[in-house]
Amino acid sequence: MVFQKNKLGLVRVTKSLFRLYILRQMVPLFVIWYLTNKCNAKCKYCDIPLREKKELPTNRVLKLIDEMAKRGVLRIGFVGGEPLLRKDIDTIISHAKNKGLMVHLYSNGFLAKEHLKTIKKLDGVFFSLDGPEKIHDSMRGKGSHKKVMNAIKLCNKYTPTFVTSVLTKKNINYISYMSELSKKENFLLNFQPVLQIPSLSSDISSYKLSETELKKCLTNILQLKKSNSNIALSEVYLKRMLKRNSSTQKKGYQLGIVKCWNGQAACHIDSNGDLFSCIHLNNKEKALNLKDNSFGKAFENVHSCSCKTCNVTCSVEYNFWLSLHPGAILNLTNMLKRIRRNSK
Repeated sequence: MVFQKNKLGLVRVTKSLFRLYILRQMVPLFVIWYLTNKCNAKCKYCDIPLREKKELPTNRVLKLIDEMAKRGVLRIGFVGGEPLLRKDIDTIISHAKNKGLMVHLYSNGFLAKEHLKTIKKLDGVFFSLDGPEKIHDSMRGKGSHKKVMNAIKLCNKYTPTFVTSVLTKKNINYISYMSELSKKENFLLNFQPVLQIPSLSSDISSYKLSETELKKCLTNILQLKKSNSNIALSEVYLKRMLKRNSSTQKKGYQLGIVKCWNGQAACHIDSNGDLFSCIHLNNKEKALNLKDNSFGKAFENVHSCSCKTCNVTCSVEYNFWLSLHPGAILNLTNMLKRIRRNSK
C-alpha cells in the first residue's frame, strides 16, 4: 500500500478504520482484482492464460468501482494475466482514481511504453523480474528480460516502481544480484516464493523451494536488507518466517505467523467476477458473481479466514499492517518516505 498521488481523504480513511477496528465490521480495505486472463507472456509456472473465463464488461467494472468506494475500499490492485491488454484499462484506472481510490497495477512490462500515460496515473506499478537475462528468459520467454528492464527504467521516472522476484530453484543464487540491481535502478524490491494456486498455476513441483532452501533465501534477504532500504519486505516478516515451524497449525493465521484478514478487510475478485476471500480458495469457497450481485452482497457472502496455517506468502505484509504490528508499520513508513523523496 503506497500513499502517493492519491485523493484519499483523512475522513474516509478514518471512517473505514473505525468501522473495522472499533465497530468490528467487515470492511474491504484492500481488493485484488484479476481483470483478465489474457497474457502476452508465457511464464512456465502460470496457467492463467489457459483459463476460459469471460471478463466483466467495462460498464459493470466501472459500476463496481463506484460500489467499492462507497463500501470503504481504500486500495485496488489490478492484476491478470496482463491487465494492460484490456482496451478499457485507461478508462478503468482513471475512474478508480477519480473515486479517490489508491490504484496499483501488476504487469510484465511488455506494453509499458504504449500505456505510459495510464501508468503515470497509478500510485504504483509492479513488474516481475526473476534475475539476469538468461534466468529470467528461461522462465518467462525469450526477450522478456529486455522488455521488463526497459519498462522499469521508463516507469521509474514517473511512478513508484516495484519489482517482484519469484523465487524458484532456478534463481535462488541471484538474490544478491537482484538486491544490487534494485540499488542501481532505484526500485523497490520484493521476493515471492513460487506458489501453487488452484486453477491459476501450472505444476510447480520442479520449481518449488524446499523448506531448507526457503530459509536460506530468507536469511540472505534479511542480511541484505540491513544495507539496502530498497528491499520492501519487513524484518518482522523475515524473522518470523525463519523461526516458523511449518508443521504448526493455527486457525486463521497466514503461515502461522500473523492473523489473516482476508474476508474481513480484504478480498480477491476473479476475472469472471467471482468474489473470494482469497484467490487460493477459488476451488473451495462458494463465491457470488459480481455480474449479477452487488459488491457489498458478494463481500458479505465470504467469511473471515478459517484456514489452518496456509503456505501462502503473498499479502503477508498487509496482514502485518492490519494487525498493527509496530515493526511492519515502521517498515511501511520508511518505504513511504523513500517514495516521497524520489518523487520530488
